[in-house]
Amino acid sequence: MAREERERALTLRIGIDTGGTFTDLVVAEGDRVRAAVKSLTTHGDLPSGTLNALGKASIDGEDVERVVHGTTVALNAILTRRGAQVGLVTTMGYRDLLDMGRAWRPWEDALIDPRWRRPHELRPIIERHRRRTVPERVRADGGTVVALDEAHLLAEVAGLVGDGCESVAICFLHSYKHPGNEERAAALVRERFPQLSVSTSADIAPYPREYNRFCTCVLNAYAQPLMDTYTSELENRLQGSGYAAPLMFMTNDGGLVAPEQATARPVTTLNSGPVGGVMGAEMYSRRLQIPNLVGFDMGGTSTDVAVIADGRASIKRELELEHDLIAGIPVLEIYSIGAGGGSIASLDAAGGLNVGPESAGSDPGPACYGRGGTSATVTDAFLLLGMLDPEVELGGEIPPDVDAAERVYAALGDQLGATPVDLAIAVTEVAIHNMAEAVRQLTVYRGADPREFALLAYGAAGPLVATQVARSLRMPRVIIPALAGVFSAFGLLGARVFEEEVTPVMAAATEELAAELFARLRQSGARLGEAPGREDAHLEFRIDAMYAGQRSELEALVNPSHPQPLAHLRAVFDEAHRRQFGYTLAADIYVSTLRTRAVESAAREVLPPELETRDEGKPKGERDIVIGGERHQDVPVYDWAALAPGQRLVGPLVVEAPSYTAVIGDGDVAEVNSVGDLVVDLREA
Repeated sequence: MAREERERALTLRIGIDTGGTFTDLVVAEGDRVRAAVKSLTTHGDLPSGTLNALGKASIDGEDVERVVHGTTVALNAILTRRGAQVGLVTTMGYRDLLDMGRAWRPWEDALIDPRWRRPHELRPIIERHRRRTVPERVRADGGTVVALDEAHLLAEVAGLVGDGCESVAICFLHSYKHPGNEERAAALVRERFPQLSVSTSADIAPYPREYNRFCTCVLNAYAQPLMDTYTSELENRLQGSGYAAPLMFMTNDGGLVAPEQATARPVTTLNSGPVGGVMGAEMYSRRLQIPNLVGFDMGGTSTDVAVIADGRASIKRELELEHDLIAGIPVLEIYSIGAGGGSIASLDAAGGLNVGPESAGSDPGPACYGRGGTSATVTDAFLLLGMLDPEVELGGEIPPDVDAAERVYAALGDQLGATPVDLAIAVTEVAIHNMAEAVRQLTVYRGADPREFALLAYGAAGPLVATQVARSLRMPRVIIPALAGVFSAFGLLGARVFEEEVTPVMAAATEELAAELFARLRQSGARLGEAPGREDAHLEFRIDAMYAGQRSELEALVNPSHPQPLAHLRAVFDEAHRRQFGYTLAADIYVSTLRTRAVESAAREVLPPELETRDEGKPKGERDIVIGGERHQDVPVYDWAALAPGQRLVGPLVVEAPSYTAVIGDGDVAEVNSVGDLVVDLREA
C-alpha cells in the first residue's frame, strides 16, 4: 500500500453529540464506524464531558481528520435566559415590535384570560429600556425615505454600552432586500465599540417578515458571547489534548460550519444535536431502501420526532422555541415533547397523573441513579417493570439503585392508592401515549398515514418503547439501529459543508418571472461554483414559496436549466406541498426567496461495522418484565454482541446492546441484519 493510501486509511472522523444527560461519541474510519461511547454530560463544564468521551474511545488525535459537533449551548442559553446583556437598535417607530409579536395567542385559555402575557413579556430577551431607535427608513423598493442618522446611532449605542450591554442587534425595516443601512450601521458600531458583539438581521436571517427577522437577529445577539466562549474553550482544550483536526459544528439545516461561523451565527446551531439524528435517519432510509421513515429519538430529557418522506427529511422555515420566540431560518423539522427517561411523574391539582415536561436531567437525575434524586421518573418506571436490568450500569457508568426507584414510586403511589409497579405501568402508558401523539403531529394531522411508515427508534431509551409506540399507531415495522444509543452522533458524520447564497424575490410566479428567477439561479450557481476550493462541490437550487393566500413558505428543489421554468416550478412545488401536507392547490405560487447552495461532494455515508459470521446467539438469561401493561415471566434476554447476522427472534424478549436496551413485544419478530440492526415486524393487534 502506498504511503498516501496508508495515511488515508488511518484518517478518522469523530461525531460528538452533547445531550442533556449523556455526551455521545462515534468514531468512523473510512465508511465504517470504529468506536462508539457514552459519557455523562458535565453541566457547567461541557468540554470536560467531551474529553471524557474521547478518553473512553482511546484514539490517537493525530489520526483524526475532522471533529463534528452537535450542541444545544445556544438553545439552552435562550431557554434558561442565561445569555448576554443585549441591546437592540431599530428603525424609529419599531421599538415595541418584539412585544407585539405576531398578534395571536396560542390556546383557548390565552384567548380569554386578560392576565395572559407572551413569554417575551414575562421573560424578555431584551428589556424595553435597551431597545433604541434611530432615524432611518428605506421603502420596500429600496428608495430612501429617511437617511441613516449616524451620530444618533452612535449616541444610542453608547447609551447601551453604558447600560452594560455586551452585544447589539441591528434590525432595520426592509433590510432583508436592501441591507445598506444595516451594513453601514454595523461598520460604525464595530469601529467605535470593538468590544461589542454585533449581529445584523440582513446577515443572520435575510428573509421577509419583520418580526421573524428581528427576533432571529435578537436571539443570535443574545447567544453570541456565550457561544464565542464555548467554541474557543472547546477548540483550545481539544488541541491541548492532541486533537488538532478541524472542529465543525452541525447547523439546523444539516450543514457544517467552522467555529468562527458558529460563533458569528449561533442561532443556526440551536437544534444541531437532534438534527444529527435526522441526518442518520436519511442515511438509513437510503441504505435500507425504506423511503418513508419516522425518526423516533427518546433521550434523557425529551423525545424528538422527524419524518423522512420519499427519502427526504422535511424542512420548515422557522423554529419556534417558545410562543412567538422564533428563529426564522431554514431548519430540518423536528417535533419535540418533554418526555424522556428523566421526565418526572407528578400529580396535577385535580389529582391526575402527568409525565413531563419537567426533567430530572443528569444531576441529580432519576432516583435510580443513586445521586439524591427524589422524583419519580420514566427511567425509574422502566427499572421497576424489568425493562432495564438492575445489574447493568445505566449508560455504562451508573449502577442502578432499585430501592431508590421503588421508594419514590411508593411515595407517589400512596397519593393514588397504587402500588409502585402499578404506578410505573401507568407512567409508562402515559409517556407512550404522549410519544405516539408526537408522531401523529407530523403524520396523521398532515394527511399522512403512519401505517405507510416504519419507525426508526434511537436514543438511549427509544428502543425500550419503540414497538409499543408503533403498535399504538398501527405501524408495521420498527428499525432499531445497531448504534441506536449514540445515533445522533452517528448521523453527524453524514453531514457536509455547504455555502449558500440567498436572493429575496417576494412576487407571484409568472412565465416571465420564472424565466428570470431561473436565470438568477444559474448566475448564482456560477458564482458559487467558481469560488476557490469548490472545484469538487455540487450545486443545489431551491425556492422558498407558498400558494397565494398562505402565510408560510415551503422549500422545493428546482432545476434552473429546465426548458419550461413555470411548469417545472409548479410541478416541483406541488410535489413538495403534497409530500409535506398531503394535498395540493390550484392557486398561484408566490415565490419568497431563491437559495443556491454549493455542497462538498465528498461521500459521507457511514455504516456500522459488519457482524462476524457466527452461530446464533442464545439467551444470556431471563427476567420478568411488563410490556404494554401485561406481565410476562421468564422473558429471554439476549446480548446484542452475540447475535448472528440473519438471526430471527420472536418476542417477548429483550436485547441488551452497549448503548441501548430494546424490548420486543409478544409475537413481534426481530431479524438481525448484516451490521446488527434489528428489523422488527410487528404482530397485528
